[in-house]
Amino acid sequence: MTEPNLLALLLEKTPNIDRVCEIFDTDLIPEAVKDLNSDFSPRRLTKLPRLTEPLPTDKRQLSSYRTRMGTILEYALSTKIQAILDHRYDRKLLLTFAVAHEYPDFYLRDAELVPKLRIEMKAVDADSDEQAARFDVPTASINPSRDLILFIGWEWKDSVEPAGEYPNIFAYIVIPAAEIAKERDKRLYAIGGNITDGAVLVPSTKKQGKMVPDPGNYGKLLRIIGKQRRGVTELSEHMRRFEAFLRTVDEHTVRRGARKRARFK
Repeated sequence: MTEPNLLALLLEKTPNIDRVCEIFDTDLIPEAVKDLNSDFSPRRLTKLPRLTEPLPTDKRQLSSYRTRMGTILEYALSTKIQAILDHRYDRKLLLTFAVAHEYPDFYLRDAELVPKLRIEMKAVDADSDEQAARFDVPTASINPSRDLILFIGWEWKDSVEPAGEYPNIFAYIVIPAAEIAKERDKRLYAIGGNITDGAVLVPSTKKQGKMVPDPGNYGKLLRIIGKQRRGVTELSEHMRRFEAFLRTVDEHTVRRGARKRARFK
């Protein structure tokens, strides 16, 4: 079987973003996740069991801890991806961190450091009841043929010798950012909202007929696909895969006791 050539795709004027996603989703990411789960996490992110070495429970500390874990997993997974790229493409592709705190998280560059892809990564903790990760980048700022989102679902996994626990990635998916933005905006318009001069507005729940700034729900992962569109045939193939990812995360959240019943139905 011929190895998929990501480099050749990226050199095209308008890359086939569906094919690029397929290479990441079925070839690069599975190997990187496998290496992270079997090596980096058990050795570098391991800790004593929860009763001996508890995790933060204060709301502010909990948010900070999850942000830190997401950043660490971004670093670890991107490093594993880079090692695979070096091996397969003779160091002609470089996955670099964005140095500013802005969209995206990573740039995939060619040998001359020219950005060929922009990649955003979202890490979802299965112990989180709120699933607070969101994608609220303005649609106008997204390049449909060059922007990807990598979603990962992770949870703490017990180790036996020595007894402890470490973060384990149990689900992942790569999707064109434009697909997520399109579905997200459909939901906004369906509930009567709109985007005016870059501001996301929704109908007020207190004053009928009044539009108010979105209270923070725009782009929340569990709200991107509106309830009336879940499972419908009109969903694109990418969004059906995203829906399956969310269901998997939801099932793990319920199984771990962070929530008593599934919310993504």
